[in-house]
Amino acid sequence: MPQNYDYDEGSETWPFFVLTMVLAVLLPMTFIQLKKLFRNKSDEEIELEKVNKTDKLSSISDLLTNKKINKFRSKFESKTSNLFNWTNLFICVGWLVVAMLVQVISNNDKIREAAIGSFDPYDLLGVSVTASDKEIKSAYRKLSLKFHPDKVAKDITEEEKNSLEEMYVQISKAYEALTDELVKQNYLMYGHPDGPQSQTHGIALPSFLVNGLVTPIVVIFYVLVLSLVLPYLVSKWWSKTQSYTRKGIHIKTASHFVDRMINYKPSEIVTVDLIIEWLSHAEEFKLLFPSLNSSDFKRLLYSHINRTSVKDSEEDIKFRIVAKCHRLLNGLLDIACGFRNLEIAMASLDTFKCIVQAIPNTEYSEILQLPHVDKEHFIDNSEGIHTLGKLFTYSDEKIGKILGVKDEQQLKETLSVASHLPILKVIRAEFKVPGEKFVVTSSVPHLNLKLLVRSAKHKYIPIDKFTDELLAEEEDFESQRDPFAMVLEQPLLPYSYAPYFPTKRVNNWYCLVSLQKDNKIIQTPVPVERLSFRNLDKDLDKRLIKELDDKNFDPSEWEIGTFKVPLGQPAPKEKGDAYFRIVLKSTDYFGSDLDFTVEMKVRDPVEEKVEEVYSEEDEDEDSEDSEDEDESDEEDESDSDYTDIDTDTEDEDEDESNEKK
Repeated sequence: MPQNYDYDEGSETWPFFVLTMVLAVLLPMTFIQLKKLFRNKSDEEIELEKVNKTDKLSSISDLLTNKKINKFRSKFESKTSNLFNWTNLFICVGWLVVAMLVQVISNNDKIREAAIGSFDPYDLLGVSVTASDKEIKSAYRKLSLKFHPDKVAKDITEEEKNSLEEMYVQISKAYEALTDELVKQNYLMYGHPDGPQSQTHGIALPSFLVNGLVTPIVVIFYVLVLSLVLPYLVSKWWSKTQSYTRKGIHIKTASHFVDRMINYKPSEIVTVDLIIEWLSHAEEFKLLFPSLNSSDFKRLLYSHINRTSVKDSEEDIKFRIVAKCHRLLNGLLDIACGFRNLEIAMASLDTFKCIVQAIPNTEYSEILQLPHVDKEHFIDNSEGIHTLGKLFTYSDEKIGKILGVKDEQQLKETLSVASHLPILKVIRAEFKVPGEKFVVTSSVPHLNLKLLVRSAKHKYIPIDKFTDELLAEEEDFESQRDPFAMVLEQPLLPYSYAPYFPTKRVNNWYCLVSLQKDNKIIQTPVPVERLSFRNLDKDLDKRLIKELDDKNFDPSEWEIGTFKVPLGQPAPKEKGDAYFRIVLKSTDYFGSDLDFTVEMKVRDPVEEKVEEVYSEEDEDEDSEDSEDEDESDEEDESDSDYTDIDTDTEDEDEDESNEKK
């Protein structure tokens, strides 16, 4: 074994080593970036664009969003689409280094000589690796006649003569390597017909880097890379992968939420203020702005909710922590459902609304979410109005005076938003089992909801207007095999009206299912992500239409949405009745929530009677009063077993009646 090592003075090795290391990093990065730049939009993205082109709320939201938020949004959105970023710059520099290394390798004579010096009998004879013995022999004869020392010209130089002789020797060795068994064995084993060749051991660095004055620098560089930089990068990657939960919130934030849930006292009143206090301790905020504390974050969150100004230097800070609240509240909602705590889950969604609409949670929130409303003027002149349904019992001119909106164009925008905020009405709610007429013991049922999306401006629509034929679902094999497939056929929800939220967002309703007897949530929340809003464009002004008839209302022209919730547990093993509280809460809009009870009647498989899952007796009793309750949104819901959470009070009804008198 040689005692001394040769250094790479001729740059025969180190360019290949560096090239390999650079390409190992550069190729995957380039592939990922190209995929981001040139990827085709998904079907959902294309569908969402189409939905938003015709949606009035999203267009008004864009119109009313101020310059500061638009600037922040453009900065936020450019992170994923901008060509000029540090990653792309690094890739360009990397490929420039690759080009330089390739140039160094291609211009290196020693590398070229080493490549020429490698022994390949097939290449020397000019035959393919599948050539027969006859073809090999024929090729050898032709080359022998050309390069044999006795056949070369006499007037060539000594250097050319030696080159031809060397070529003849190589041709002879190539022929023997393919025909002589002993020589062929040497070639196959050692890569050369003469057997093992001399080997040199070297270091892929020039000698001046090892033996010169720069030796300490090289040693320090290796120590830094191997003992500091590489472990730091690996630990940072590992820490990042282990520091966030499945919902994308930091484990310290999740631990804080869990600790608050464990120490939660049932006697404690859960409010939006409590949830804001929990959010202010989020680790995400501390990582973004380590110089600030929870009091600062709490102050900035309240400044957003109350629409108060902050210092110019704090504007971006406020926008960033508000934008983070979306993920944090989703994580808190998931944890609350894990603890089966309905109260905290509902408070989390109420906080969602406050942050999205930038208004506090008060009795006036449903009205104050509208644009251009003069808050102080409205509260002083509200006349007991707390809901959009009650607001639309007045003329447009009167509404402008109540809200303090004097400009005609602004009033149009206010009324347009008010009439296009979606309100849900339950047409039918039942538990179903695919292939069964009723819920049988130990079966796996799902909650099937038929929902009417309507406007607060619309005339009251009795649920009996929608016949069983309009609500019927396909009963074929495919529908029974996958009963949730029809939900995916509905359009995606459009962008929300949220001009104060730092990023564009899509409204959801979360469905919370709990047992009526103890109010404990029985499964994770299920989002409503697909529902048609086309009904909101229909002209059914309750101030103009006194009574529904065939001329002004055709139920077949109205779209009934379907939402299905798979239950996380099977039906009881014994027959009986079970009652479930169903809460549908919007993440973005006040006045769009539903809270109702659904009965599950579990029967033995031998029973054939089809049971209804809601009480028709209550429906009949409530419907007697429907003729006198046309004038407000919540009064419209009175004949249904499924009632909106935000209902008008009796005092509002009396105020309305007195005014009309």
